[in-house]
Amino acid sequence: MAEQRATEQSERAEQLQAALDAVHQALNPDGGEGGQDPAQLAAQVADRDKQLADIGAQLRTAQVELAAHRAAAEHGARADRLLNSRAFLDSVAALDPSGPKFEQQLGAAIKGAVDADPDLYRAAPGGPPRGGAEFNGPPSADQRPKSLHDAVAARLAG
Repeated sequence: MAEQRATEQSERAEQLQAALDAVHQALNPDGGEGGQDPAQLAAQVADRDKQLADIGAQLRTAQVELAAHRAAAEHGARADRLLNSRAFLDSVAALDPSGPKFEQQLGAAIKGAVDADPDLYRAAPGGPPRGGAEFNGPPSADQRPKSLHDAVAARLAG
């Protein structure tokens, strides 16, 4: 009886060790026995955090620029010139696109840029649409000969 219990316990210990080895293999597929260095892991996490922060800043900048491009026409401004202006982009860099007053703050920044330099940023008023015919000369269709003599000359020449 004692031998049977000892055998069962050793089998159970082997099963648990096999399960532990499987979990260890799943967590550390490279097969490193001692695991990874905590300082190295902390450096990797810090690097990933920095990359995420950079990507977040780029996304925020892109959102602000897109919103400015869309709102420029509403405020009578040229979007292409606003977005090429470092001074304007610096003035809207601190805006939060998810903030509750973002639209108003962006509108104020656009209006301020247009008021500061209207010759550069103000959109030119669109004139009336073009109308009428173009004056490019006579139509280019084949001309009919005016006399019998012209018809015979054209036939013999061509």
